[in-house]
Amino acid sequence: MVASGTHVDHPEYARWVDALEQPHGRHRKVWEWCFIMNALERNGLLTRGKRALGFGVGTEPVVALLAARGVDVTATDQSPDAAGAWATSGQHAAALDVLRRPSICPDVELDERVQFRAVDMRRIPDDLRDYDATWSSCCFEHLGSKQAGFEFVLNSLRTLKPGGIAIHTTEIDCSRGRRSLLESGSLEAGDYCCFYRRSDILELVEMVRDSGYVVNADLAIGRRHRLDRTVDHPPYKGDPHIRLRVQDRVVTSVGLLISRPAGAGST
Repeated sequence: MVASGTHVDHPEYARWVDALEQPHGRHRKVWEWCFIMNALERNGLLTRGKRALGFGVGTEPVVALLAARGVDVTATDQSPDAAGAWATSGQHAAALDVLRRPSICPDVELDERVQFRAVDMRRIPDDLRDYDATWSSCCFEHLGSKQAGFEFVLNSLRTLKPGGIAIHTTEIDCSRGRRSLLESGSLEAGDYCCFYRRSDILELVEMVRDSGYVVNADLAIGRRHRLDRTVDHPPYKGDPHIRLRVQDRVVTSVGLLISRPAGAGST
């Protein structure tokens, strides 16, 4: 699913914006968190005793909200010495304390249900297995190349138990016409970003399906809603920020919902 202003107007979307304690939903990052929470709820995973694994969680409120719903969470982010520019961006997690949101989840419940680990998304530890759900919010486009992002998504599926789901969001180039893949920054500096085109996401979808998983990926790019036609230009105002200008492109967020049927994938 591609982020659109039509989602912002939906009552269910507003419910998640409030639960995540966001001032407004007219931002693609908030859209990603709402997409993740909605997918978890629709699949019956916001209940006590379920296990969820988050990659590159940064300071996102998803972790606290999951813990508040009774979910046991393994929250991960890269180690500070490998984070580069992210370490000073205010969006990186180095310990459990930065994930605290007492107004969403009391600290005692967070301490009980959330474990923090430093994890390199390019080298997922073998002991991270048998989760009911795994997620990442706009992370895998930062791993150094288009293919590195694809490999992470495929590897993340091995952390799921049969019947589990993976929810991954990333950036999508929604500019019209045939364009080359836009990449910026560098892995060494910690500011690399790959802006996937629709064709790239379709390629990833086929790879996932070829591995035996089921993918729900509606890649229709809406253009009728006023927020779909409103583009935030640098220096970004952040409201509205569903669509934004990056160099000569217009980009937004896209979400993938992947299910692991019984017997799919190798462990």
